[in-house]
Amino acid sequence: MKTDVGDLKADVGSLKTDVGDLKTDVGSLKTDVEELKTGQARLENGLEKLQKDFIESLGEYTEKITDQVDARTEVLNKRVYHVESDIERLSRQQGS
Repeated sequence: MKTDVGDLKADVGSLKTDVGDLKTDVGSLKTDVEELKTGQARLENGLEKLQKDFIESLGEYTEKITDQVDARTEVLNKRVYHVESDIERLSRQQGS
């Protein structure tokens, strides 16, 4: 009988140790999950910032291209105006 009680005590002690180990493991898992959630939130925020920065940069780049095209168009329009003026002047001289 004493042996059975001793075996039971040993088994209960072993169970307590196992339960303690499980609690420790569950605590570690909870910590890991929290760290993963924090990391995911950081990644989502970084991705959102990256998207905003990309859109802003793309807008600035497009604006610079538009400005350059506008400037070149203005220069070409001035050249065309001068050529047309010269043609008109030469036409008048020949007609006179």
